[in-house]
Amino acid sequence: MATKSAKLITLSLPAELYESLVLAARDRGWTAESLAIDCISQNLEMALRHRVLIDRLGIVDQALIDLAAFVGEATAVPSGSGEGGFDLGSICRYHPAPSTK
Repeated sequence: MATKSAKLITLSLPAELYESLVLAARDRGWTAESLAIDCISQNLEMALRHRVLIDRLGIVDQALIDLAAFVGEATAVPSGSGEGGFDLGSICRYHPAPSTK
């Protein structure tokens, strides 16, 4: 399975895990080495995707904080005035349906 760009690493596995690996590989007609490589590849890809998702969650969280700060500032009552803050209805794309009462 080695290719020109392949690198060699040595893994030390607990005996129970090694036996499970050998049995699973044998059941499928694979070598233990090829099954181990597949498992490592799949887990690495999953870990990378997980990291990307966590990073994106951080971006979304920050955007929500920024949006909440904007809404808070836009609707704040100016100090010293008895009037309400900015009417968000004037900039909102979607308006509630007229009441039928």
